[in-house]
Amino acid sequence: MIPPTPLALVFAFWCLLASSWGQNSINNGVAAVINSEAITFRDVLAQTQMEEDDLKNQQQAGKITDDERKARIRERRKTVLDSLIETRLIIQDYKKKGYNFPAYYFDREERQRVRDQFGGDRQALVKTLEERGITMADWKKNIQETFIVQQMRQINAKRFITISPHMIEEYYQNHIRDFLQPDRVKLRMIYLAPESSTEVEAQAKEVLAQVESGVDFAVLAKKYSDYNRAGGGLFMDQGGWAEREGLKSELADVAFSLRPGQASGILTLPSAKGPPAYYLLQVEEVKKATVTPLSSIRDAIESTLVAAESEKVQKEWIERLKRDAYIERFL
Repeated sequence: MIPPTPLALVFAFWCLLASSWGQNSINNGVAAVINSEAITFRDVLAQTQMEEDDLKNQQQAGKITDDERKARIRERRKTVLDSLIETRLIIQDYKKKGYNFPAYYFDREERQRVRDQFGGDRQALVKTLEERGITMADWKKNIQETFIVQQMRQINAKRFITISPHMIEEYYQNHIRDFLQPDRVKLRMIYLAPESSTEVEAQAKEVLAQVESGVDFAVLAKKYSDYNRAGGGLFMDQGGWAEREGLKSELADVAFSLRPGQASGILTLPSAKGPPAYYLLQVEEVKKATVTPLSSIRDAIESTLVAAESEKVQKEWIERLKRDAYIERFL
């Protein structure tokens, strides 16, 4: 941390005075000084007030204690102040490096915000700002600073990030289990719920007899099954493909022992309502476990590595900005 500037010392002295004025003067105080700029308590409260009001209501309702409310408010204010300090450092870095984004970038962001949040109705925007006590100038400033922060993060990330083919291959080898496609079967199921008939067991035996006589399983599922009747009992996830973990273990053991085109006998499992439920299974296709080839997921791995490196680079960049800045906190 570099030595404080005279102006910063003035701010600090003022803040120390402000801290003794009590809760009624909190909006007039300074929460932090970053080089020659101040972040006020008002700036912090603008982002925490709704949550603080909610915590107050929770306390009054007996859901949390007063000590819990105060602790959570302190933590939330600290988090918001940390974010505001980073924003100020990034904006200062933007100015220091001589960047000057064209005004039409900000105009475009404003129009996009109005479209997304107010359906293109600027009168609705004005009304909302008035209700929240926010000036149009402050709203525009927030949009500009948000855009600058986003762009500066991207600029710094792109400048320092390089993902080599070796890094992609190394990640693939180290996470090979993540790219394993387990054994799968394309499954149809006739499920007879306990309440579907007064003679569920007899109906299950009748259905099995028809399966064994060669009647199409999907046709029978459309007639009898209480599971995906419209789809002919086809397993409803992943286009009909079932994995072991997606089935009850009793059903999985049978399904993964069947050959393509083979149907099971009657399976009886207890139900939540007491009486047993009845199942018949048919496997249409079988796929053994395979590993997704690197060629088909190279781009996805690169994106994962870019995201991880971007987070690391941005964290290091923010730490450098903090080391080179005069920062004094009063909250």
